[in-house]
Amino acid sequence: MAIDENDPYRKALISLINSINREIPLEEKNQVLIVYKLNTPEKIVKFNEWIMSRLEDGKLNATETEIVRAAVQASKD
Repeated sequence: MAIDENDPYRKALISLINSINREIPLEEKNQVLIVYKLNTPEKIVKFNEWIMSRLEDGKLNATETEIVRAAVQASKD
């Protein structure tokens, strides 16, 4: 079941994607894929935890491929 577009978790995910995109440009299709795959609060939290684990001195240390892979993996767990 997908979460509503007004859900605070979904809004937080969109904000997170925008923040990532400012540091590591993400192709639009990958941004859409991330939102599509992370369709529950639990998946969003898991993805956020992965992102936080990749921060070094406030900078995200990951490639676009790794970010998308993490989202897909979070959607499977």
